[in-house]
Amino acid sequence: MVLSLVSIVLISSAQVGQQRTIQEIQQVSDDSLALLQSQQASARFSLDETQYAQRFDTVRVTGVVLVRPRILTYTLARYNIFIQDTATGAVWAGLNVLTNDTSDAAKSTDITTVDSGDVITVTGRVLEFPTASTSQPNSLTEIYLYNVGSPATFTSPQQIQYHTTIPRPDPVELTVDSFSTGTVPKNTIGEKYEGMYVVIRNVTVNSISVANGDFTFVDTLGNQMRMYDGSGWYTLRGHKISGSRYSPPPVGTVLKYIRGVILPQARTGTGGEYTIMPMYPGPSQQTGSSYPGDIVVDKFAPSITEVTRMPGVPTSTDQVTVTFRAKDLNTNGGVDSAFIFVRNAISGPYTRTKLTLAEGDSLYRATISLFANNTHVAYFAAAYSGGGFGMFPDSTIPYFYAIRDAGLSVYDVQYTPYSNGLSGFIGDTVTVAGIVTADTTDIAEIPATGTGSLRPRVWIAEAAGAWRGVVMYGVSASVGVDTVKRGDSLSVTGIVRETNGRTAIEVLSRTVHATGRPVPSATTISVSGFGSVSYELSNPPTSGNPTFEQWEGVLVNVNNVYVVNRNADNPLGTASSNFGEFMVSPTNLPSSSSRFGLRVDDNGRNSYYADTSSGYLGVGGRYYIDHPGLPPRTSVLNLSWKISSLKAIFDFSFSFYKLEPRKDDDYGTLTGAEMVSDVPESFSLSQNYPNPFNPTTSIRYTLPFESNVTIRVFNLLGQEVATLAQGVMASGTYVATFDATRLTTGVYFCQLRAGDFVALRKMVLLK
Repeated sequence: MVLSLVSIVLISSAQVGQQRTIQEIQQVSDDSLALLQSQQASARFSLDETQYAQRFDTVRVTGVVLVRPRILTYTLARYNIFIQDTATGAVWAGLNVLTNDTSDAAKSTDITTVDSGDVITVTGRVLEFPTASTSQPNSLTEIYLYNVGSPATFTSPQQIQYHTTIPRPDPVELTVDSFSTGTVPKNTIGEKYEGMYVVIRNVTVNSISVANGDFTFVDTLGNQMRMYDGSGWYTLRGHKISGSRYSPPPVGTVLKYIRGVILPQARTGTGGEYTIMPMYPGPSQQTGSSYPGDIVVDKFAPSITEVTRMPGVPTSTDQVTVTFRAKDLNTNGGVDSAFIFVRNAISGPYTRTKLTLAEGDSLYRATISLFANNTHVAYFAAAYSGGGFGMFPDSTIPYFYAIRDAGLSVYDVQYTPYSNGLSGFIGDTVTVAGIVTADTTDIAEIPATGTGSLRPRVWIAEAAGAWRGVVMYGVSASVGVDTVKRGDSLSVTGIVRETNGRTAIEVLSRTVHATGRPVPSATTISVSGFGSVSYELSNPPTSGNPTFEQWEGVLVNVNNVYVVNRNADNPLGTASSNFGEFMVSPTNLPSSSSRFGLRVDDNGRNSYYADTSSGYLGVGGRYYIDHPGLPPRTSVLNLSWKISSLKAIFDFSFSFYKLEPRKDDDYGTLTGAEMVSDVPESFSLSQNYPNPFNPTTSIRYTLPFESNVTIRVFNLLGQEVATLAQGVMASGTYVATFDATRLTTGVYFCQLRAGDFVALRKMVLLK
């Protein structure tokens, strides 16, 4: 339907912002999309941005509401809607509109009163999410009606103008190959439908996430796309709406259609994928719904649920029994046949065994043959019904266990040969032994929500090396895990948990055998080159990546790294995220999305920090919110400072692998800009010494009072090659070290900026 905008009330020139169309805000050139398509993971993150987002313009935009607030609950404490241009057949026609929070200021926009089909004009600040260069290249264009974060601060919210109500637009008919070729995202087409309401028909579910509820599906040519669980009606995560009956369709299910809004998402090794986000529930998701729903099944594959193994921790003399339910969801009855697939190796062919019903019309029980000690056993369940085939889990990431007659080790609990990163003993009660490598005086991690919330974390290791460490927490304070100390030798009995991508032991009991024992030495791991634990900052590895997963929970050491970002969540200073994590890299280069490096977290009880913003260490800053009662950080790490060695627990949290240094002695020698004398009388930048130099030289500079300082090095072309210092620095005399090992012979220029003071020095590198 086309709505004539003649009927819309004219907006006076006194109103805030310029009137723009959604297409103007969204559309970028075909050349930019082609570059994004060809470069994928290495593409610049700004290729899909228009000038409005780059300048954070304040604009007015008119569109029809696709989904009312509090349906898309993935943004948590925000009001979030999508609007679409009223002209049919258009591309670049969808837009995300939201508020920073649910405060009275946010409500004053009247966003809580809008509903699907309302034609409205909104006023707000344009930006891209994520805003950081360390995020995926295909970001989401948004308009914030109210935002307290920088740089798109908009704290004078304008009331939404309501014009009329029309039927919600029909979804645009598209196919999977509009968004991907095989599994490679198709940015040249997919980007044009960002934020728009589309429908895709006749596809088959080929994988599901039992934790989140999202799934992937393919067309008949094998082109793949992912359903994103942003709606509270279509998720199993914490933002699930009360009363939702949603469960993901079994693998093999044929969908009559799936419809929803197109949302860009990060995916490792690509320029970002395009997902489809269903919005409103049907009767399968909400009892009594008269709407057919945004996911409608043509034919279900057999459903396999309630898979259990007894005993959970078998020996070579234990007969293992696997029980599961298999149902035909099309008839709500039994299946035609059910099977167990088993192999006694990490990879290779499975042996299939047909099963008979054990109880009722859906319960099956399989007995796995006895295997010798130290055997790796993998298995999955499957069923046929009405010509359809279903299995669980996927045959490429099966359930598995190790047979250990002498009992399990930490290695057995942590180790997985499969890409999902899951332990073979999730939910099982195990007993393992080790030495505490980090106690509560080393790392202050006490999650506020989720499994084991409000319980302090402690790490143990049985030895140095991959898979040898694990995090644990007491099910209650009375268990005594909170009081163990680094160097304690102990055994623990507890339940293996997998929470947010990290394997942990929920301890039921513990026994300390000795105190003051030597802690297993830190394993030195590489952060440079193939097979290292550094990653491209624009494409962080997902949980389960085998190169990284093997070090989860292990005490590690990295050598000769540089501080390259003060704020890993906001390297460009273009957002309000201040969680204290910074980036280190084996190369000292200016920050860019193509840099390889690793995050460093701030849960350790040490004095070091890199984020100098008020949002982190200022009054009411994030550090004090996340670490109440801890003393302030006192030792700043400036950009380009070199850390000779950094010892830390290797961890995974909030979707990132990272280092967790414990106390100050985990940091080796720091070199870079170092204070050397008393307060000077004026600003100055001395000539470097020696000059010419090879490969290092020292640069002295003075600050008569606290200043915001930047020291950069440029080549003859004016290209920045290094940042030696950046941030607020106290008055004093400093010496910065410039290491030009990786640079070629030539002339370079060192520039000091301190407030209004600017100075430049010529340097000659002679190799």
